[in-house]
Order: sequence, then C-alpha cells, then structure tokens
Amino acid sequence: MKRAIRILTLLTIFTLAALSSYPQNTRRGFKLLEKTDLEKARELFTEALEENKDNPAAVFGLMLILADDSSAYFDLISAWHYGSSLSSLMEKFTTEDLEYIGEYFYNTEARHVSRPVKKKIEYAVETVDAKLIKYIREENNLELVYRVLKEFPDFKHYDNVIHIRNQLEFRKYEKQNTLDGYLEFIKKFPEAAQIEKAKRYINKLAFEKACKINSPEAYKTYIRDYPGAAEVNPAIKKLHAVAFEAAKKKNTVQALDEYMAEFPDALEIYEASLLQKQLLYDFAKKIQTLEAYNEFIRKYPEGQHYIDIFNLKSLDNGMRYLSSHPVSDNIIWARSFEEEGTEELSSCITIDTLNNYIAGSTVFRMDTGFTDAWIIKMNSDGKMLWNKYVGESYNDEINLITTNNRNEIFGAGYTWSGKDSSSRESWIFKLGANGTKLWSRKLGKMQITGLLCSDNGSIYAGGYLKNDSLQDLYSVVVLNDQGKRLWARTYTGKGRITVMEETGDGKIILTGTGWFARIDPKGYISGEYRFSDSDSMITCQITKNDLSFLAVRDSVRFILLNMDASNKLTREKTVELPEVRCHVNSVINAKNNKLAVLITYSDHQSINLIDTLTGKVLESTRLPAGTIFQALAADRLNNILVAGCKGEVIILKNNGITF
Repeated sequence: MKRAIRILTLLTIFTLAALSSYPQNTRRGFKLLEKTDLEKARELFTEALEENKDNPAAVFGLMLILADDSSAYFDLISAWHYGSSLSSLMEKFTTEDLEYIGEYFYNTEARHVSRPVKKKIEYAVETVDAKLIKYIREENNLELVYRVLKEFPDFKHYDNVIHIRNQLEFRKYEKQNTLDGYLEFIKKFPEAAQIEKAKRYINKLAFEKACKINSPEAYKTYIRDYPGAAEVNPAIKKLHAVAFEAAKKKNTVQALDEYMAEFPDALEIYEASLLQKQLLYDFAKKIQTLEAYNEFIRKYPEGQHYIDIFNLKSLDNGMRYLSSHPVSDNIIWARSFEEEGTEELSSCITIDTLNNYIAGSTVFRMDTGFTDAWIIKMNSDGKMLWNKYVGESYNDEINLITTNNRNEIFGAGYTWSGKDSSSRESWIFKLGANGTKLWSRKLGKMQITGLLCSDNGSIYAGGYLKNDSLQDLYSVVVLNDQGKRLWARTYTGKGRITVMEETGDGKIILTGTGWFARIDPKGYISGEYRFSDSDSMITCQITKNDLSFLAVRDSVRFILLNMDASNKLTREKTVELPEVRCHVNSVINAKNNKLAVLITYSDHQSINLIDTLTGKVLESTRLPAGTIFQALAADRLNNILVAGCKGEVIILKNNGITF
C-alpha cells in the first residue's frame, strides 16, 4: 500500500513538472524566434501543442513562423489555420504568456508601439489575414484558391476568393477558347462577373463558325440565334455579300430581283442594280421591242452611272435632305456623310490648295464605345477620296481643322487618357495629304479655340488657360512640323484668343476677346491694343491697309471696328441684325471685303454676308431647322460651304454668288 502511494506521488510530481514546463517551452520558443532560430522554436511550439492543443501562445508562435515569407516553413494557409483559431483562445493567454510575448514584441519591433499585448496579437492575426488574401490574389493558383474555399468557409474574404476563383477559371476557358467551354463556364459559374464577357466570346466564336461555313443559311441562323451580339451587323453585311455572290453566279434578272427584294438595305444593292441594268439593257438591245425598252426605263429612269457606294449614298441622302429642307436656289449640292455603327456629333471643314474639301467630325463608335475624330477628304464635287478615324484609346473629339501649304491636315480638339472626364486634355494631330497619320500630341489643360499653320511650317494653337481663380488667360502653344513644342506663352490680360492670322511679313496677329496683338515667330509682342471691356472680338480680317474686327458690344450688339497699321481705330459701324440675342458659330473672309457669318438665333440659324466697310448685312439665308450647323469655309472659286450635324455630317455648297 505504501509503495502504491509513493508511485502515485512520483507520477503527480512528474506530471506537475511536465505541466510547469509548457510555459517554459513557449517562453523559450519566443526567445528563439527573437534569434530567428525558427526550426527549434517550431519544435518547442509543436511539442507544447501536442501536450495542450489549446495552448494559445504555441498557436500564436506557429502562426508567426508559418506566416514569415523568409521562413523555410512558410505556408500562409497553415498559418491562417492557427491564426483563425486564436479568436477563441484569446482569453486563455496567461499573464506569464503575455509577459514574454510582450518582451518578444518589444525586442523585435522596428518602432515601439504603446499598445496592449493582446492588441498586438490581434493586429498580427489581422496582418496574416491581409497577407493571405494578397497571396491568393497574386499567386494565380486555382488549387490554392479551392483549398482556401474548402478549408475556410467563414473566411471574411470568402466572396473575394470566389471572385478570384471565377477569374482564374475564366482564364482557363479563355485558353481553350471554345463554344462548349464558354457554355460550360456559364453553367458552372452563373454568378461570375465574366458571364457577359463569356457571352461576347460565344457570340464571336459562333460568328467565326458562320464565317467558315460562309453561306446565307449559316449567317441567317447566327442572326436568329444571337440577336443581341455585337457581330450581328457584320453578319448582316456578310449575309448580304455571300447572297449577292450567289445571285451574281446565277446572273439572271430574276435572281438579282429576288436579292434586292430580300436585302433592300445591303451595301451591294447598287452593284446588283447595275448588273441587272446591264442584263436588261442587253436584252432590250437584242429583242428591240417596246416592252423591253419600257422595262429598262421603268427600272432605271435616270440611267445613273456607277459611282462608289459611299458617294452614291452621301449624294442621294444629301440631296434628299435638301429637297425636304430647301435653303436657296443657289445650292449646287448637298452631301450627307455617315458610317454604319457610328453617330456623328459635330462638324468642321477646311479647303486645301488643290480645292479639295476636308471635313472633320466627332463620331461615337458603337464598336468601341468611345468617340473618335472622323476625317473625310472630298474633291470639289463632294465625292469622298478617303476617310480616316483618328484617336487614342479613349474618347477623342475634333473642333478645328486646317491644312498647310503642302496640303497636310491638322486637327485640334480633346482627348481622354482614361474613362474619367478629369483626364481630358487638349489634343492636336497631323495627317498626310493621303490620310496617313503622322503624329499626335497632347497639350494639357489649355483650351484650343484657334489653329493656324504658318508659311514656315509652325503650327500655332491659340486659346486660353484657366488660372487658380478659374479666370481665362490668353495662351498660345507653337509646335514645329514634327509636332515638337517650340514655345508656349500665356499673355497678361484675361480672355480667350479667337482668331490667328499670318501677315505678309511673317508676323502673327492674335485676336482675343478683349485684346489684339502682333507677335513675332517667337511669340514676342511687337504691337498690341486692348479693346473696351464692353467689346468682345469674334474675328479679324486682314486687308491691304488695315484690319477689320467683328465684335460683340455689351453682349447685345454686333459692331465692325477698323484699325490701321499703327494700331489706331479708324472706323466703327453697327451691324444691324434681326435679333440681338444670338451666337456666332463661324466667320470666314469672303471676296471683296465681305464677311460670311454663321449665326444661331433663339429659333433658327442663318448665314449673313456683311460688308466690312458699311457694316450692312447684304444678304441673309435661313438654314434648315433640326440640323446644328457649326462651320463655314470658302473654296478657291469663292463657293461657300457650310457644315452641320444631325446624327450625320451635312455639307451644303453654294455657287459662289450668294448662299
């Protein structure tokens, strides 16, 4: 009996000794952590957990080792197994535990933070939490993602991990790039953010499949099965093309008739009509009957020659516009320019030395979801020679267009470097005479209201720059022929530069809203004049001996001011307009000291021919309602062109006498 009691006593002593060693093990473990002896520290923490699985200090120590990316035992998922369990063990930390853990923090912190030890432990756990989600984002490892989802269903970033899983799964299907694969993805992950993208891929692959088959039935099936796809319009075009080829192969009047009846909006409709016209003509010549001639005349009453589809459409639509919006008897032609899948939002126009017309328009493109500049070069008949889209990655717009003496084209407006409107900057680009893009430059926050190409090849962009008080300051930026900035100046005085003209001696005339100056090619002022605060200059006309300014006085009255070579005002005339509340859109110099002025009133727009000597309005032509006319130009034969926009670009040309 006594022997049994001694054995029991010894066991109790050993047990108490072992229990008293647990804190010593964890204390030693943290001391080893301080010395970065991770292997021995890990052994001690592991032994402590084997003896007591709820030992919070050992759990915390193992979490630190496993979360250390410089450790050979680095494993964030295992670290989080320990870290996530600490929330339920926080109350089990003993005073002794907190004491030596506090010492560990004090000895290892780069900067001592006055914070309770438990708060530091909680912060360390949060750090592991943050490291884990960052690690998951960066590793691009599906196996890792699924392991986290399986092992940590209560992970606070669970939804984020689901999103990462969807991204990685979608990349896998993107590599496969098959219809069945994308359909499987949609079925397996119906809530994924990539569903719409998967649908777009499905639409594209189905369209490519139809293109490989390249039959009317394949395209019709695609259009029926994917009515909302972005490729529907291209599919319609291809349907029209392949159906047209089939009709051409049959080469009968009936086959072409059926084609034109089924696809009345096809681009090939004009070519089909020409083929049918030739068949009918050959038949009429061969048969030589009244019935055969009548059939030909009935189908082709105007006997129209073949022209390019684009030009046929522009002239036909333009003249249809003119017939429903009569302007005057002096209009030679009207052209309407539009592209399928775009909406034209603005217009500007200029003339080159060969009397070609260049129109610019801001267009919204359905294929990209952004706006671009659309440049169209025409001959004097309005027939398109070429057209180009110009733009950067996001929204672009064009407001001004001009040419140099080599017929190279310069456009100015704005471009966005991101989707946010705050990224909007002034923008200038250059095209060759054949439409080749030569360069594109951003000019920052300056607003461009005038564009001039000098005889020496420099490009002057004039406008204004807002200061910290949001006041407009006269500003000019000059580029060389290669688009390199030569100089930029912001002049004293508040206002906007409206017009820039080059004089015969190589100087540049700047006309501002309340200021006029002559500058040399380096921007230095050689003469200036400040107008009355009540006058706002709109334009300047250079004559042999003086300058003529059109201005708004007191915001309600138009006046003409003349200035001699010594910058002295010599004449002032009031321009009598039917309404004083109006806005001038565009002004050009017409022949015989006249100004052609495009004016917007409250309920209409008109073109007015003003005599700069008398201030009288010699003629006024009211423009059609519903179209926003924005620009005037005079060609080499003194024909006046006006450009406007109505979801399409409208250009009207007069006969050079009167509009």
